[in-house]
Amino acid sequence: MARSRRSISDIVAVVMLIIIAIAAAVLIYAWLSGLVGGVHTSNAGLYTKIEVVGGNITSSTGGYTVYATVENVGGTAATINYMAVENVTTSSVICSTSSPSPSSSTTIPPGKSVTLYFTCSLSTPPASGTAVEIVASTSDGVTATYTTTWP
Repeated sequence: MARSRRSISDIVAVVMLIIIAIAAAVLIYAWLSGLVGGVHTSNAGLYTKIEVVGGNITSSTGGYTVYATVENVGGTAATINYMAVENVTTSSVICSTSSPSPSSSTTIPPGKSVTLYFTCSLSTPPASGTAVEIVASTSDGVTATYTTTWP
């Protein structure tokens, strides 16, 4: 008795394997070239990156002066439009400004750093040695902090 074997022909199997290999190659190419899975946007906030690399608070006539050295480590110019001092323990704002000095240096080119400062007048300052954070924020909403102690 002759047995009948049913299967796909060799030609159809080869064609299906070629189609699968081409589809896999296209997917791998798209993934590697960034067409799939990448973020493509023109939002400058995604490219702005700052770091507060140093800071201190000094007692001065009429209050306290807050200094922060801000470095732009991103790919676009960063404009600092807000600085503050916050209590680390309570996360409360001790003092802040929307116009740090010198105003001519608030826009930082990529790869550069500037030292900005502002003055706070407080009727009841925190206790000496209190842990505080100096906060710098850009017009794009990017924020960086530096931890120090109140004088």
